[in-house]
Amino acid sequence: MDILTIGGVTLPAPNEYKVQLNDLDSSDTGRTEDGVMMRNRVREGIAKISASWAAVSTADCARILHAVKPESFDVAYFFGEMRTARMYAGDRSADLIAAREGKGVWDVSLNLIEF
Repeated sequence: MDILTIGGVTLPAPNEYKVQLNDLDSSDTGRTEDGVMMRNRVREGIAKISASWAAVSTADCARILHAVKPESFDVAYFFGEMRTARMYAGDRSADLIAAREGKGVWDVSLNLIEF
């Protein structure tokens, strides 16, 4: 089963994968002077995906980072079932963990955030 597809590109299964759902509150949300919360939720269930891959080849590292290069993209992701959302890439990193004979091995991590 595919876990993560970005812009039509199926990525290797991540070693770590976390889906977090967030709510978006309006700018008038806050606490009154006596500490009572006044909440005006305008949207719920906004997905944030944190994924990381350990010890991937240079080619797979490039494929993962290239998939999240556009300003926004469609993501099909697993969260009990396959879901689809328009997302953008937040923080992303690629750490070279070994290099030998002109080849590299990388640890890659990134965050995907729903619009």
